[in-house]
Amino acid sequence: MKTASVAIVVLTHNNLKDTVECLESVTRLEYPSFETVLVDNHSTDGSIETIRARFPDLPCVRNAANLGVAGGRNTGWAHVEQNTRCDYVFFLDNDVIVRPDSLAHLVRALEAHPEVGIVCAKAYTAAPSKTIMSVGLTVNLYTGYVADIGSGEKDVGQYDTPRYVSACGGFAWLVRASLFRELGGLDNSFNPYGWEDVDLGYRALKRGYRSWCEPAAVIHHKGCKIGRGYVAHYEKYKVKHYFLFLARHTSLPQKLACAACIPFRVAASAVRLIVQGKGNVLGSHLSGAFESLRRGR
Repeated sequence: MKTASVAIVVLTHNNLKDTVECLESVTRLEYPSFETVLVDNHSTDGSIETIRARFPDLPCVRNAANLGVAGGRNTGWAHVEQNTRCDYVFFLDNDVIVRPDSLAHLVRALEAHPEVGIVCAKAYTAAPSKTIMSVGLTVNLYTGYVADIGSGEKDVGQYDTPRYVSACGGFAWLVRASLFRELGGLDNSFNPYGWEDVDLGYRALKRGYRSWCEPAAVIHHKGCKIGRGYVAHYEKYKVKHYFLFLARHTSLPQKLACAACIPFRVAASAVRLIVQGKGNVLGSHLSGAFESLRRGR
């Protein structure tokens, strides 16, 4: 039987050390049929010149401006469409380390489950950690609750059973090329950052494709919140696009239920951030919320 072909799209913006480690882990993948392209979202630290010298055969697409996460990944997808034929696309952040057998496990999951369109791995925080960062996302559209499953837990095998999930985290996910084409890629409304991954999962679901976590595939993600802490700039857009996601994917009864539930969670989060001395993060959250409300979401 023909081996399914995979295009790997690595998105980077500065951060030379992590990008090199990510690309080196990709070269060690034990999968017989894949091609890799690096998408540079307008790095300004000279890292791309160094990467090109270290990986001379690696195709590199350089954006003239930082197009954001959705925009950068869509640029990589356009390159894949123009230059290669593939069955699946594996999107990676540049601070992800993939284990050698991870891609093979992810491909097998899609091959075994035709109803699944997007699959993710078990993700730990930075290596050699055994602290879980995510085993997929859970979403409740009636309460507005969205969270990484297992985040912060020590891995003792509690998530070793493959399962359906609401969505796959955007730092590392494998998608059917045909589905990604049908969906028109990621939605650029979510640029520069935040919720484009969950939006994709729900758009796929509306076309009959579910999301899946395959824990036999293991990766490490350095840049997660439980690993690096809050980044105020990211938090603004996470909140702003949270309301965009809910506006797009909730029914009227779900919107009304969210309107009743979310203020309580907002208040609890505000108290927690104040107690932790993270007033700047709270300010970013409020800025994102006000900007979203001003646009009528």
